[in-house]
Amino acid sequence: MDFSPLFEPLAIGRGDRKIILKNRMVMAPMITRLANGQGEVTPRMVDYYAERAKGGIGAIIVEAMDIEERAVFNLLGIYHDRFINELENLAATIKEKGASVFAQIYHIGLRGGFPGPNVLTIAKIQQTLELFSRAAERVKKAGFDGVMIHGAHGYLVSSFLSPLTNQREDQYGGNQERRTRVAVEAVKAIRQAVGKDFPIIFRMNATDFLPGGLTLEDAKVTAPLLESAGVDVISVGSGIGIVPHDPTLGNDQSSSYMVMPMYFPRGWRVEMGAEIKNLVKIPVSISGRINDPLIARDILVQKKADLIDLGRQMLADPYFPRKIAEGKAEDICRCIACNYCHGKRFRALKQIRCAVNPLAGRESEPREIRPAPATHRVMVVGGGIAGLQAAIGLTKRGFRVSLFEKEARLGGQLELAALPPGKGEIRSLLEFLIRQTEKAGVEVNLNSEVTPELVLAERPFAVIIATGGRPIYPKSIPIEKNMNCFPAWDILSGDTKSLGAKTVILGGGFVAAEIAAFLWEKGMAKDLAIIEMREEIASDLEPISRQNLLKKLQDYGVKMVPNFLIRQVAGGAVIGEDVGNGRGKRIEADTVIIALGTESVDFPAGDLKKAGIKVAFIGDAREPRGIAEAMREGYIAGLSLDPS
Repeated sequence: MDFSPLFEPLAIGRGDRKIILKNRMVMAPMITRLANGQGEVTPRMVDYYAERAKGGIGAIIVEAMDIEERAVFNLLGIYHDRFINELENLAATIKEKGASVFAQIYHIGLRGGFPGPNVLTIAKIQQTLELFSRAAERVKKAGFDGVMIHGAHGYLVSSFLSPLTNQREDQYGGNQERRTRVAVEAVKAIRQAVGKDFPIIFRMNATDFLPGGLTLEDAKVTAPLLESAGVDVISVGSGIGIVPHDPTLGNDQSSSYMVMPMYFPRGWRVEMGAEIKNLVKIPVSISGRINDPLIARDILVQKKADLIDLGRQMLADPYFPRKIAEGKAEDICRCIACNYCHGKRFRALKQIRCAVNPLAGRESEPREIRPAPATHRVMVVGGGIAGLQAAIGLTKRGFRVSLFEKEARLGGQLELAALPPGKGEIRSLLEFLIRQTEKAGVEVNLNSEVTPELVLAERPFAVIIATGGRPIYPKSIPIEKNMNCFPAWDILSGDTKSLGAKTVILGGGFVAAEIAAFLWEKGMAKDLAIIEMREEIASDLEPISRQNLLKKLQDYGVKMVPNFLIRQVAGGAVIGEDVGNGRGKRIEADTVIIALGTESVDFPAGDLKKAGIKVAFIGDAREPRGIAEAMREGYIAGLSLDPS
C-alpha cells in the first residue's frame, strides 16, 4: 500500500526562513489538563507530548494557552513571562524527539463567561489584540516554530466571526468582512510582534452548526481575508462548544460537530475543508474522525487538504505515523470516537485519558517489560477486552499463556457493543485486540468453559479471571411467567422471536436507549417505551453522544418515561408508581426487555489461592464498568504479574 503522499515534506511560511514539516500529519491541539494549578507546564505534560513526537508526527500544536489571566483548573497560560521557561523546555523536548512544534493561543470569551463581541468597547478590543501579540512574542521566545490563533468553536475570535454572537454595526460587525476584522487585526498584530519568518496558523470553523451562526458561505468570505492578512496555514474545524449561561450560543448538539462521536462517518468534515482550500493558495489542514491511513492519504491525493490534523487518534495511538511509515498500519489502535477523553477533560475536569490507550496521560508510568520464565503457565479465563489485553501483555513477557473463552468467538460484550446503530467503530478495537493476540502467539481455546476445579487440576502459576459480566435479572420485580420477556443482550445477539406490537424497556441507561434505537431501525418494534427510575434517560452516556442519541429517539417517537418505580410486570403491562408523588403508573406491553445493568460473573477463587495459585480479577469480573477500565486493568495485569 502506497502511503508516500503522507510523508511528503511541506514548507510553511512566507519569509526567508520557512519551517519544513517532515510529513503531512499534524497533531491537533487538545486540552489535557496536565498543567499545574498555576497554568504552567509539568513534567507529566512534557512526557505526554514527547511520546507523541517520538511517534513520527510531522508537527505538534500544543494545546490552547490563555492570553488573559483567569481562574481555571490545570489549563496552560501564556499571559505572563513566567510561563516562558517551562514552555521552552516543552518545545525543546518535542523538537529533540523529531517534530516541529507550534502553540495555540486563545481568549475564551463567551464560553468562559467573559464579555462577548456585542458589549466590548473599541478600547477593550485593542487591549485584547495587544494580549494576542504579547502572547505570540512569548511563544517565539520559548522556541516554538510558530503560533496558532484559535478562531473556532465559540471562543472570542470565533464569536466575532459569527453573525449569531456578533451583532455590532460598527467596523467590527454588520457583514462578514467586518466581522472578520478582529481576526485580521489579530493576525497583523501578531505578525508585527514576531516578524515575517514566524508562521501563523489560523484555526477557523467552516460552519458553527447553530441557527443564525457562521455558515460555510460566511467562512468562504473569511478565509481569503485571513490569507491576505498574512496567515500561513488555515486549519478547518466546525461546531461550537457549550456556552453555560446561554445554550442557544453553544450546546451539546453544536459540540457534537466539534468533537464528533462515532456515529459520524470517518473524515466527515473533509468536504467543507476542500471548499475552503479551493479559495486560497496557502496550505489548508483538515481534521474530524480521521483514524484510517487510507482516508488520510486519499484526502491529500484528491487535493482536498494539504495537511491532516490528527486529534483523538494521536491520543489513542501516538505511533500512528511511525506505524504507517514502517508498513505496520494493521497494528494501529484506532480511535473509536467514544469521547471518553472529552468527558474526562471538559465534564469531569480531570486529566486527559483514553478508553483504548491505557497509558494516555500516564506516559511517565514505568512500562518496562519484565521477562518471565517460559515454564510459568498462566490461564486467562475470558476472551473479552480485559482478557485479551492481559493475554497479550503476559505473552510478550514470556509467560506461557492459555486463553479460554466459553463462546465460539472472542470479544465478549465488545461484540454486542458494536451492534447498535452508529456503534460499528467499536469493532475496530475488537479487530485490533484479536490481531495483536494472534501476533503475540497467545494460545486461544474457544468453546471452552473453565471452572475453579479445572484450574486446580491444571495447576497454573497464575490465573487471570476476566469472565466479564452478565445482565442483571430483577429478582425484586415480579414478572408474570407468560410475559414475553428478554434480556437486552439477547435482542442484540438475535436470540429473540416476535416482539409484538408494544415493547417496553425496563431501565433507562445508555444500553436501554441504544436498544430502542436498534429495534426501531431494524423494524423490530415501532411502539417503544423506556422507563427509568432516575430523572434522566441515558445519564450514564457521554453528554455529546447522549444528546444525539436522545434526539434520534425523539425523532423515532420513542416514549421516554423517567421517575418510574417498577412494582411488577403482569396482565400485559408494566405497573409502578411515580418516584416523586407516589401516583400509580401503568404502561401496556406485549414484550418487556430487561436492561437494568450488569453484574459480575461469579468465579470462586478461594481454593485456588489456598493452593498457591496467583489470582487476579480484572474488567467486569472485578466490577462492571466500561471499555477504559477493562483496557487499563488488562494492561496492568499483563505488565505487573510478579514471576517470582
